[in-house]
Amino acid sequence: MEPDLTVVGAGLSGLTAAIEAAERGRRVTVTEAHSRPGGRARSLPAPFLANAGPHAIYVDGPWWAWLERRGLTPPVAQAPPLAGLVRAGGRLGPWPADLRATIAALPAAAPAEEPYRAWLLRHVDARTAEAIIGVCFVFTFDHDPGRLSAAFVHQRLHRASAGGVRYVVGGWSTLVDLLAGRAAELGARIRTGTRLAALPEGPTVLATSLASARRLTGDSSLTWPGTRVVTVDVGLRAEGGPDWFRVLDLDDRIYAARYSLADATLAPPGQELVQIAAACAPHERKTDVEARVRRLLDLSWPGWHAAVRWHRSAVRLGCTGAVDLPGTTWHDRPAVGRGGTLAVATDQSAAPGLLAEVGIAAARLAVQRLDETVGHLAGDAAG
Repeated sequence: MEPDLTVVGAGLSGLTAAIEAAERGRRVTVTEAHSRPGGRARSLPAPFLANAGPHAIYVDGPWWAWLERRGLTPPVAQAPPLAGLVRAGGRLGPWPADLRATIAALPAAAPAEEPYRAWLLRHVDARTAEAIIGVCFVFTFDHDPGRLSAAFVHQRLHRASAGGVRYVVGGWSTLVDLLAGRAAELGARIRTGTRLAALPEGPTVLATSLASARRLTGDSSLTWPGTRVVTVDVGLRAEGGPDWFRVLDLDDRIYAARYSLADATLAPPGQELVQIAAACAPHERKTDVEARVRRLLDLSWPGWHAAVRWHRSAVRLGCTGAVDLPGTTWHDRPAVGRGGTLAVATDQSAAPGLLAEVGIAAARLAVQRLDETVGHLAGDAAG
């Protein structure tokens, strides 16, 4: 049976689009290039269930409510009650007592036209401004959040400061399995190991990276600034480990968390899984970023080298959400509706949200827009 809708990509956005469309009565086929669904939300198999890429579900985000309405919320864990460490000004220690108060005292809104650093320097001294910019790496993944639109960064700082995130038990594949299962229950076909060389015929949602959407369509306007991030995942012997859950390096833009302390299923007994994201400037070498990560681990986990049981690292290009430069907002990003029966739902699409919320919002908007387009076409044909 020919599908009413083809969704290209079975990541979180693609599976969301498939569920939305199937709920509206569409016959849906999802094509996925990899051997299993999930996109960068896939988790490795045991013994270390490291996620393929960075993700977060923010407590106050709209996607959690969408999952709740469908009974699709995965089991979640709380962060353990351990102190976090911060490296600022070359020194590693507890979170600066006055930094939270300083952030809270900033004006509620910032202009889109101005770089965040320039705006901050009108309110705080240079040292404090750089510390705040360092904090903003966690939810932008940009090597220099101070260069981005002040409105873009500041709004996300408030969100990240207010709610926190949920840790999915069993890794992100737990959630992927729930979404894929619901899509299948609703009749959607998920075809893995299927890499397309051209656009499918008929209504299509490209729930891929923006670069993949550009290659499939040949549309050079499908472009938007992104980030380069080096991810480093390490499995270590737990015995003799330090007394922290997360470390944030404000100087070098690095975030490290011992996720197995929140969810013990992510690592074998007696071992831990540490996942690290580090900023990578446009022309910076991966080896140089890895050297910065090692220096942070030397400071925060003395003797960690001897405890390593497994590790991997990778450069992630343009897969950590959209970033808006001064003078732009999400409205200026590539439109979801591309005319006719094509829609594009990526993390850089013209949709609101924080990190992965953008692609998910774009997916839902894509299904809505295609429904409206097909409805108009059907009405014209009947007339």
